[in-house]
Amino acid sequence: MRNEEWEMRNVDCIYRRRMWRDFMSDRLCACVVIIITHLSLLIPHFASAQDLIIRDVFKQMPDSLMPYLTLNNRLDFIDFIDSGMKAEVTNRLAGTSEMTALTDDSLSIRMSDGLRVDLLLMTLDQPVDSVRQVVAFVETFLTDSLYGESTCRVYSTDWQPMVKDIPWNSAQQKRIASLKLQNILKWEDDILNNR
Repeated sequence: MRNEEWEMRNVDCIYRRRMWRDFMSDRLCACVVIIITHLSLLIPHFASAQDLIIRDVFKQMPDSLMPYLTLNNRLDFIDFIDSGMKAEVTNRLAGTSEMTALTDDSLSIRMSDGLRVDLLLMTLDQPVDSVRQVVAFVETFLTDSLYGESTCRVYSTDWQPMVKDIPWNSAQQKRIASLKLQNILKWEDDILNNR
């Protein structure tokens, strides 16, 4: 009986060891999965500001900032430009809007005959409230006057309004100012061509 008892204890011990090993192996796998999941969620927060491009920011724009366009309109603009087609959509007011330019850091949309919107993605030399990259949202209301009326609002890349003054460097200031100058030049060119 002792042999049988000994064998039973031995089998029981082996069985418990295997169970423990399997249990620990499963726990280790679960821990690894949890760690990998957490790391994958954190990586975008540590990605370089240079990883963002305007098309990604534009896709995430809330409809309230550009009520003329739906999300599908914005996605269609990008698809049409990527396909080499004219990027023109029917907006919510049953008019026609056209994306006239798209680069990695800017885009321009003719919303209607009287409104153009330009988005500029800019990296700040000095962060504002830990924000290094911002979007300059320039709306230009085109009129028959000498100057188009332009307004510039600034947002973070997750579309939170930036309420503090932005420390633009001189190149960024010139870039924003060039949009306003472009309106004057276009108006003068139109006047000269109509004479």
